Amino acid sequence: MYKVDTGIDVPDSRTKYPFNDMGVGDSILFEDKKTAESARVASLRFARAHRNQWTFSLRKVDNGWRLWRIK
Repeated sequence: MYKVDTGIDVPDSRTKYPFNDMGVGDSILFEDKKTAESARVASLRFARAHRNQWTFSLRKVDNGWRLWRIK
């Protein structure tokens, strides 16, 4: 048997990255490639599910990896 709870709010977002707050030209800096690649995959899933016309680009920069919203 399961207990029914009431008054529990649904979380706003399941993503740990602020994609919904990004405008064209905005970017996020990541220190390591593994985290950057994880964010890139998450951005593709976010765009497919929420903002299909959005695109992102991941590039190596001097101090790490940067993910831009480009469209």
